[in-house]
Amino acid sequence: MTIRSFDLLRPRSLSEAVEMLAKHGDNARALGGGTTLVILMKQRALYYPYLVDLQTIPGLNEIKRESDGVRIGALATHRTVECSTLIREALPVVADAFCQIGNVRVRETASVGGNLAHGDYRLDPPPALLVLGAEVQAFGPKGSRVIPLKNFFRGIYETALEPAELLVDVRVPFMPPNSRAVYLRYTALSANDWPCLGVAAFLRKENGRCQEVRIALGGVASTPVLIDGLDFANDQSLDDALTEKLLEKVEQQISPFADLRGSEWYKRRMARLFVKKAIDQLNSALS
Repeated sequence: MTIRSFDLLRPRSLSEAVEMLAKHGDNARALGGGTTLVILMKQRALYYPYLVDLQTIPGLNEIKRESDGVRIGALATHRTVECSTLIREALPVVADAFCQIGNVRVRETASVGGNLAHGDYRLDPPPALLVLGAEVQAFGPKGSRVIPLKNFFRGIYETALEPAELLVDVRVPFMPPNSRAVYLRYTALSANDWPCLGVAAFLRKENGRCQEVRIALGGVASTPVLIDGLDFANDQSLDDALTEKLLEKVEQQISPFADLRGSEWYKRRMARLFVKKAIDQLNSALS
């Protein structure tokens, strides 16, 4: 099936792109990598008379080291993030998450910003970015603003971006000393399919005791979930009893629903299994 005809608008700056989106309203959509949008338009599930091509805006595809972390431009491809020496050395869990998306052909085209702005609850990057405390920078008619990623996802295919507002970059803080993070993905169907669930965990230890633990999951609620209320684990020995309490917190805050990749019961069981696996892996690595 072919795409219905549309006008491709090619701005030279963020301000011009925002003006185009604001002018055409619901008839326009920003185009990044296009891996999802183009498919949906081919299927006639979506149609926009105007597409605003962000590829013509300089600088949106850069990955830069900053004083307190790494800035990933919205048009950086998944493959660029996956292969970035800076990301692999400073934030290896981010590279691990991006390298598991779809296949190489998809990763060579799909953009970081487009992936996040799509707002799918099954996305691979959000759990890893959430446990690292990432933020996104957005730019729109009201100017620039920073949104903590934990507040960015509002529902299935719904984000905090306002009309005519664009995701510009993702800012990921450096990990503190004596810490590690891991991302584990489980697919119930083919390896290239959406994950049944994804689990990211962060652990910081000192003198053999847990100082901070963070857990985030994708695919088990209408949005990616950063688990709240894990402070009780601080300055504790990460033994089986403490791990069980962490698993109980996860159980209370996820709300999976049945789909082709598993029933609610199945996803809860897999979430428990993979969260425990992630915690054990980090605890062993930091021993």
